[in-house]
Amino acid sequence: MEKTKTDNKPYESISEYKIGNTTYIVKTKFDLNGESLNEIISRLINKEIHKAA
Repeated sequence: MEKTKTDNKPYESISEYKIGNTTYIVKTKFDLNGESLNEIISRLINKEIHKAA
């Protein structure tokens, strides 16, 4: 079961996940002043390549 709540902040959301008797609250934030999407994807690909090597 998932509930998502969005405040007035357009790049932030809070999701609630209930697994068994435990409830997990996850806050997701996007920083548009940080890395570009290309930089993020490149970093993640390089990380996976290092893991496989």
